[in-house]
Amino acid sequence: MKKGSGHRVDRARTPVPHRPDRDAGARRHIAGGASAAQAGARALLDRLPGTVRATRVGASGATSALQALPDSTLRWLAAGSVGVGAGLFLAGAPRGVVAAGVAPALAMGAAALARPTHPVGQVDVTPLARPHRAVG
Repeated sequence: MKKGSGHRVDRARTPVPHRPDRDAGARRHIAGGASAAQAGARALLDRLPGTVRATRVGASGATSALQALPDSTLRWLAAGSVGVGAGLFLAGAPRGVVAAGVAPALAMGAAALARPTHPVGQVDVTPLARPHRAVG
């Protein structure tokens, strides 16, 4: 058949000879992939406790640092973060990017809510030497 004649050759009618060596290669390839996935899962599980511990320590440090900031500064930073998220949303950014833009505002809000409302100080409870007289 001439090339470019406009006729298509029907390849579905052409039988494909069975090649056992090809099947064995595919099995070896699948077995290798499965063992690599298993080794990767083991490595991930071995590192997971350390990763969780490091994340917890980092989050605790970040929360403490944010709690040390004055309320007005936290509000301005949170408002800026929400503004970045809104701008990304209006620009049509993917949801994950918008969430990453708003995430600092959530962290600052959580730090502000977790902050103690009043610092606990010592109160002088020594009794008065003499009672007060009412004036008048």
